[in-house]
Amino acid sequence: MKKIISILCLMLVCWTNFAQNDLNTNKVSSHLKELVHQCSKLKNTQEGVVSAEGVTALVSFSIPCDAGTFLSTHHCRLIDHVGRIYIARIPLGEVAALSNSDTIERIEAERMPRPAMDVTPQQVNASAVYTGQDLPQAYTGAGVAAGVFDSYYDFTHPAFLDANGDLRIQYYYDFHWPNADSTLGHALETAAEIAALEHSQYTLNGIHGTHVTGIMAGSAVNGQYQGMAPEADIYLADFNSEREQFENPDENTSAIAVLGFKKIFDRAQADGKPCVINFSSCESITLTRQRILEGEALQQLVGPGRIIVAGAGNDGNRSCFLAKGASDLQAGTGIENGIYSGQYIDIDLVTPGNQFVRFDFLGMGLTGGGIEGTISFHTDSIDAVNGSHFTTTVSMGEVQLDVTLTPYQDPRGSVYHIQGIMPNSGYLFLCGALVLLTSENPAWLYSDISFSPFTNVESVPQYSFAQPGYSVSWPAILPDIIAAGATGYKSTVTNIDGDEYYDMVQFAPDQIGHITKFSSCGPTFDGRIKPDVVAPGLNINAAYNSFYGDFAGIKKNITHQFQYNGKDYYYLAESGTSMASPVVAGVVALWLQAKPDLTPAEAMEVIRETSTHPDNTLVYPNNTYGYGQIDAYRGLLYVLDLPSSIPDLSQHQPQGVKFRVENRHLYADFGDEIPKQIMFNVYTLNGSLVRTQSGRPDIDLSMLKDGVYAVQLLTDMRSTTGSTLIRLP
Repeated sequence: MKKIISILCLMLVCWTNFAQNDLNTNKVSSHLKELVHQCSKLKNTQEGVVSAEGVTALVSFSIPCDAGTFLSTHHCRLIDHVGRIYIARIPLGEVAALSNSDTIERIEAERMPRPAMDVTPQQVNASAVYTGQDLPQAYTGAGVAAGVFDSYYDFTHPAFLDANGDLRIQYYYDFHWPNADSTLGHALETAAEIAALEHSQYTLNGIHGTHVTGIMAGSAVNGQYQGMAPEADIYLADFNSEREQFENPDENTSAIAVLGFKKIFDRAQADGKPCVINFSSCESITLTRQRILEGEALQQLVGPGRIIVAGAGNDGNRSCFLAKGASDLQAGTGIENGIYSGQYIDIDLVTPGNQFVRFDFLGMGLTGGGIEGTISFHTDSIDAVNGSHFTTTVSMGEVQLDVTLTPYQDPRGSVYHIQGIMPNSGYLFLCGALVLLTSENPAWLYSDISFSPFTNVESVPQYSFAQPGYSVSWPAILPDIIAAGATGYKSTVTNIDGDEYYDMVQFAPDQIGHITKFSSCGPTFDGRIKPDVVAPGLNINAAYNSFYGDFAGIKKNITHQFQYNGKDYYYLAESGTSMASPVVAGVVALWLQAKPDLTPAEAMEVIRETSTHPDNTLVYPNNTYGYGQIDAYRGLLYVLDLPSSIPDLSQHQPQGVKFRVENRHLYADFGDEIPKQIMFNVYTLNGSLVRTQSGRPDIDLSMLKDGVYAVQLLTDMRSTTGSTLIRLP
């Protein structure tokens, strides 16, 4: 039924006057071309009808003009803008005419990215930052906007209440609010309005946003599962990731992504708060699937006190890259189904000279079903203007392959785009395909990892050329967006029934605290290192959406149950860079509290200078861990500039001692093993030594003024030597 509704809605979008001129494909992004092509098949012959429906797109102009007036002449509606990038609602029938206008530089509407806390704070050295035990309580995210752009929110979960029982969610923007006037989205701007709503739309269908928000900024419930920034104000935007749930299936595009970030940043700015937004959603990207306007707009949105953290992606255990050297006469790999579909092949080929390319389409089973159909071609024979179309027949139906020479500029050679349509969505899963390059020239293949990842046939050397890398997703690949990979500390979970849950064992790292097997790795297509940083992302406990419609199906993940106001609530364990990203974002919120004008570049510098190195056999930075695992405490010291103002202050927080301040005395509780040598040095934050004492496990600070101080503890034991921050009184 949903598919029928989607088709009818697509027809409504297409009942418009299509321009008679052809689409200027050099000005239109890949996904938008596909939408226009689909729509042209449903073209209405009725003249003079232009539907108000369409696609939300990003537009840039080559000639200065009044954007609103120009767009309105093409039946478009201007929504907003970021610098020179405009966000507009465009009837698909107008895209061709716009693309041929000298006034238009580019039109872009790509796929919207999709969603891909018990001991986690300790694993990133954050406990002391927000508990007030070893650090001032000031560093809890208070006064910072913790933004989350996701789906499936439970506004009633106690994880989002403060100590007084008041809702901490201060802003909520829903892009699919049912507006009578067809405008896009609706904002709830008070906690009271949000509390009355109870949950976002379509909440029966998922848990992602509730869980992610709990990791980033959840309050402790009964002393457990505190998020990374438990006193930050929460700002939410909701795009809903399931396309088939929309009245208009083409409504969710990359323009919505830009607009969502802007809505949160703008509201936080209006409220006078620095803001970090977590985006635990991602979209695979290929060499030629360019998101030029989206990237430019996102780069403009971030700045002082405006930071975005995104998950690197969960494709680390898949391959999307093949390199053929000039000395390799043949190089190939297998092709399997991706997470979205087994019906499409989407590959870019770079080569400086002619390549003979052969695709073999198999029967049931990747290596046991035999070859049922073959398509082969020389790249020199591809029609440079219109491309070339190939077909073959297999037992499941017809395979289509379109090959085009793209205008993409690459110093290594010409770039060809290969797009294939399989007989049905199960073909690559049930059967599979092979690709083989033959020539004396080098070549490089990049596949869309979400649709057609590579898989080596280890028993056949010429089909074993796929390599790891290039799997970090959009928008995490952007230079000024912090890309978070995932480490793992526990491969199993014990649920509320006492059963051990083993589903994630296959993705667990080889050593505790090392990278998970699913965490995507770099480099980017232009050779930059990604991810930037890693954090725990395996079996992370956080809030569960109590409105989710399939409790029985997910019960194996449920780790904790409690009641609040007579209703059952839960915590569950989930895995992915979706979970690592809000850990990083929550830590950045703590840093923003210390330095509200912290920029993305400065946050990257903190990460570079203070992250720990989980695998000491590697050189950092690298394309697996980036600069290493985020360290909240060391990062906070760096943000406060304490390492330079206090040269003798250690950046190591001692784990074998607990600090407490009582009656203006600082006590060091060593437990059963008290060091023989003990010395305290107390500094102001500008580096002045104001108090020192040795020989005792406590120090009198009654002569000091109220404020924050750095304390260096020196003992004869490594586990009790290090620094901390304290607040007086």
